[in-house]
Order: sequence, then C-alpha cells, then structure tokens
Amino acid sequence: MQKIKSYEQFIGEILCMLVCTSPICGMALCHAAKTFGIGMLQIAGTACYAITFILLLFSVVFWLLRNQLEGGIIYAFHHDRLVRRIRSQLLDAGIYTIIKFGAIKLAKLPWITVNFASDYKSGTIYIQNSIKHHDKLSKIDISPSLGRYVVEQVYLTDTENHYRYDFYDSSLERRLVFDSLDTFKAYSAQMGQYELFIDCFTELALTHQLIVGCTGTGKSYALYNYLLQMVLKPIKYHLYFADPKESGIALLGEHISPDATSTDYDGIVSLLENFVDEMHKRQIEMKKHLSKKLDGDYRDFGLSPHILIFDEFADFSLLLQTKEKKQRDYINNLISQIVLKGRQAGFFLWIVMQQAGSNNIPTYVRDNLPCKVVLGNAEDQTYVTAYGAGADIPLRKMRLGDGVYTYPTVANKPKLCSFPTFEFDILQELEAGVM
Repeated sequence: MQKIKSYEQFIGEILCMLVCTSPICGMALCHAAKTFGIGMLQIAGTACYAITFILLLFSVVFWLLRNQLEGGIIYAFHHDRLVRRIRSQLLDAGIYTIIKFGAIKLAKLPWITVNFASDYKSGTIYIQNSIKHHDKLSKIDISPSLGRYVVEQVYLTDTENHYRYDFYDSSLERRLVFDSLDTFKAYSAQMGQYELFIDCFTELALTHQLIVGCTGTGKSYALYNYLLQMVLKPIKYHLYFADPKESGIALLGEHISPDATSTDYDGIVSLLENFVDEMHKRQIEMKKHLSKKLDGDYRDFGLSPHILIFDEFADFSLLLQTKEKKQRDYINNLISQIVLKGRQAGFFLWIVMQQAGSNNIPTYVRDNLPCKVVLGNAEDQTYVTAYGAGADIPLRKMRLGDGVYTYPTVANKPKLCSFPTFEFDILQELEAGVM
C-alpha cells in the first residue's frame, strides 16, 4: 500500500516541479522567440523566469518564517530538522486528518513548532491539539522522532489547544562530579537560600520529601549532597537526625547537630516532640508576620528552615507497631502535624526508606510528602506505592545515585535525576571544621 502524502509534502512537490519546469519553459520560449521573431514568446519566456524567481523567493521566505529566523539561521536549521522528524513519525502513526485535493487524498498533520534553549540542550515542542487526536497525543511518546533528544514532561497548555513536550539532550551528563569541597561550595553558592540542587538540570525548593531505594542505590549519598548544601547556606538550617539503624547519617548528625541526633526509640520520640514544639513556636511567630503578607511563608520573612531527617523510617515504624495503641496514636499525631502544618512555617520532614508500602509508612503521611525520589531500578510495586498506579516511569539503566522524582509544578510525572559524585571525604571535611 502506498504511503499517503502530507498536504505540505504535496505542496512542496508542486512548488519544486514549478521551479524546475518554469526556467525550462522560459528557455524554450526565448529560443523560439529568436527563431521565429515573435515578441510575445520573448515576453512569455521572461515571465517564466520571473515566476521561477518569485517561487524561489516565496519558498525561502516561507521556510525562514516557519522556522523562526529571528533565532538565527542555525536555529532555523535545527528547528526544520526536528519538525521534519516529528512530522514523519506522526504521519506513520496515523495522527492526521484526510483532506482531498481533487481526486488525491492528502494527510493534514497537526501544526508543530519547537522552542530551543539558547544552547540547544533542551527545549519545548508544541503540537496542535484537536478532538480527533486528543487521546493519541496524550499517550504517544515522540522521543523516538527526536534523535538525541528525549521528552521529559508532557502538558496541555492552559487553553488546551496544544500539547507541550519538554525535552532535553540525552547525550549530556546530568550528574555533577565534585573533586573537592571548594568546587562544591562554588556550585552550591549559585542556588537560592531555600533551594537545593540534585543535578545540573534539577533545582528544587525546600519541602517535605520521601527518598526510597534499596541498599546500594545511593540513598546515603543523596542525603550527603543535601546536607552539605544546607550546612553551607548563608542562612542557618536547623537539622534534626533520627536514625534507628545508627548508620552514617547518625554519624554525620553527631558532627552537624549533636544535640538534635537520636538513634534509640525514646530519643527519637523526644526529638519529634522537640521538633513539633519548635514548630508551634514558629507558628505563633508567623501570625505576626502574616498580618503583613497573608499568603506568605517562612521564606518571605527570612526565617530559618527546620528539617527532620528520618533515616530507615521502616525500622522505627516496625518498632512503633509493638507499642500500645495510645503511644502509636501519639507518635502518628506528631508526624501528621509536621506533614500537614509544617510547610508554611518552614518545618519539613524527610523520610528515607527502602520500601514505601503502607505497612512501613502511613498512607496519609506518604501522600502528603510532595517531593518523592525513587533511586535505582526499583520493582514495579515500589513505583506504585511511591507514585500511584499507572505512573509512567522512564525506562533507563540506573547507575548509583540515579533515579526518578516527582515534585509539584516541576515534575507532574516521574522525572530523571542523578545525585552528585563526591571525590573527597565528607566526614573528614566536617571533622576539620571547614564548613
């Protein structure tokens, strides 16, 4: 079966045919005018040359305008190449409307445009939406048509007239490598006071966070990255550490916040109580500030954030299940207060664990942690408990520190991330007091 042609392709072929035949006709008419001495043939021949020039000029101007010449000629070539790739794939996928040009059936493809970043490392593709193609455009992955580029997020525009596909250059290394504390400091200094980076593409504002990953996927290094950034911030970060397994996080906690680090059950309960008490004090303070800005939060008033890092939360959860119901309800109430009321005051809970099932963490707590990170190539059930059923997980071979994350307004579906590699001894730097 012959492949259907697109409307644009058909018009292009007609223009090419006219551009090729018009000068030939012009030459023939001019030659005949000289041979037979007929002036009208000379005029007709000249007209053919003029038509050729006009068609060429029209084609060039149309191509330049369609490919956003205002970005430069190189930009226009990049735009044209990518749009042609997408159009070809949409044609193969049957995403078009049949129109008739006489007896010829043609495919009318949706309107497409591309906005590249200045360095061509990322960009946005817009494809026209329609009732007929709405379902297909919401489900297809156009990454195979983009060459080295990969689609990261898909949205409908506010008017719902177009689908927006955010893409990045997959050949670029996301992971940052720091060979010394000085290089880390220099990079960290570029972030805002209440922002933390994960890789060269990912910067996130502080919020509640869930970090999930099996042993060996890089959970500890993910925390090291965060901790180093927070210690180096110009504004003081109040850090609390709960680590029932007494791992490296507890060791770091003893260097950073020795009075706010606990590893046993009673100590962790006391830590939670102190954290909530401080949050209540902040809420009283916030009432005074909110009279000046009703919808403000701790950042608007330059207040220090408080972060409780709860490593191996599942171990504590199992221990909690052995306690009396009154004690369980009391602890769960403390945790729920932090999760539900802490954001505006700048009090955040970070939970680190290997599995985020409802037997390890209360569902209402997990669902109210806006930032969720899953490291490594996890099992399907791990992704389901973290992101919900039907989450579209990028198919990638994950290295140490690689994973996916979600974050409201930034990543509405799981998005790739890579935590940094450190080629210096973090604990040694802390002990040296150079922070």
